[in-house]
Amino acid sequence: MEKTILITFLLVATSMVYQTLAKEEEEEVIPVSSLAYEPTAAYEYDHKLLHHMKTQRINFLKHCSDKMSSKCGDEMTKGLIHDKPVSEECCENFLKIGRDCHEGLMNFVSATYELKYVANKILPKSKMMWNKCVQTTAAKIGAPLAFET
Repeated sequence: MEKTILITFLLVATSMVYQTLAKEEEEEVIPVSSLAYEPTAAYEYDHKLLHHMKTQRINFLKHCSDKMSSKCGDEMTKGLIHDKPVSEECCENFLKIGRDCHEGLMNFVSATYELKYVANKILPKSKMMWNKCVQTTAAKIGAPLAFET
């Protein structure tokens, strides 16, 4: 059951990336060719990825994804893919999920078939985005830790 829910999350998250890329064709930061998509291969790869995860880890990531609003998830995706700024509201939402959740979700999503080849670009950007939110918004909600630079 948990794996089914996480697979659904995975499909939604990766489809948000593709929708974001499709919406802004003129400003392509990550070449679409580097996100070669083969549905059968992607499903099999991601299924194996999930199969090797412990149920406790799956539950943790599911809980983390439930804490992020879909609006802010979309905004974060645009921020990562197209270097768009993140609103103060979404920075608050982002920081409230916690650094462990953020890091866990980013490591998981970047390990998926669709994003594994661009993980080296997305992961550093996600840490920079986190640090920027810590600088601009952390005082309002407590002081989450920044990632080391």
